[in-house]
Formats: sequence, structure tokens, C-alpha cells
Amino acid sequence: MNPSTIAYRSLMLVMVLVSMALPTSVMANEKGELLRRTMAEIALLNNQMAQRKADAIGIREALSIELDAIRKEAWRELKQKGIKTEADALKNPRLYYDLKLMAEIEAYMHRYTQKIGYYRVAGDRLSYLYQQADDDLKIITTLSGMKIDALISQAEKILGGYLPDAQTIVIQPDKLTIESPQKVWNTLRSQK
Repeated sequence: MNPSTIAYRSLMLVMVLVSMALPTSVMANEKGELLRRTMAEIALLNNQMAQRKADAIGIREALSIELDAIRKEAWRELKQKGIKTEADALKNPRLYYDLKLMAEIEAYMHRYTQKIGYYRVAGDRLSYLYQQADDDLKIITTLSGMKIDALISQAEKILGGYLPDAQTIVIQPDKLTIESPQKVWNTLRSQK
């Protein structure tokens, strides 16, 4: 074989190999870009959830301060009026109102505590998902397209589940469990 034929065949072989590798490389780049966008969405949602968690903690702390103030007011009323029994406490309008208000604040505090736990779990889950995506991005050239598609699908499902809760904290008053003034009275009396 002459040198020009060898050079031609070598060039053709290189072109065939490049053309075979090109779609994989292009596909990996597209998948990588999709994975980067998904990671950006995860990071944004995680930041929003962290902010909602901080908001819920702040609200719960403010409610706790208010509850302490009302509790002190109730104790002052008990001492000033010499109230010793539950029946007398429930007959006193100011004390009755304080007991009802304490029950409502405690119900909200309990719900905010639940929300804080929810946001903590969401943050952990999103951080794990982000790390998984980041790890996959680092080795994207060796991953199959199916694994990336599965990861992106999982991320979209998780993002869709948490997205409504990332914008604002929603507490539905009609779903709160508010204790009776009698039960709050018993709790208040046991804290002497």
C-alpha cells in the first residue's frame, strides 16, 4: 500500500471514531447542562426552605414570649383576686380570656414546631439530592443517560413537592387543636 492510501484510511478511521464519539459527547454536554439547571433549582428551593424555617423559628419564639407574658398576667390575676379553684378561674372574665388565649398560642406554637421539623427534613433531603447531582455531574462522562434522566426526574418530583411550601408558611387555623380553658388551667396550676 502506498503512503497516501494509508494516510487516507487513517484519516477515515479517525473521522469515523470522532463521529461515533461526538453524539455521546454532545449528549453528555446536554445532560450536564440539564443537571446544572436542576442543581440551581435545588439550591434555590433549599435556600427558600431555609428562610421559611428561620421565619417559623422567629414566629415561634415571638409566640413563646407572648405566651410567657400572658401566663404572668394570669398569675397576677390569680394572686390579686385570690382565686384558688378552677370554677372561680373560669368565672373570672380576664382569667378565662387569658386561659383561652394561652391555649390558642400553644396550638400555634405546636404547629410552627411541626413546620420547623418539616423544613429541616426538606433541607436535608434537598441537600442530599444536590450532593447526589453534584457527584453525578463530576463523573458525567461515565454515566449513562438513563441514570441522569432518573436523577433529574427524581429531583423534579421532589422540587414539585416542596415548591408550594417554599414561598410562605401556611398555618390553617381550622386545623389547630386548641385545648380547653380547663385543661390550660390545670397546666397553669401545675407550674407553680
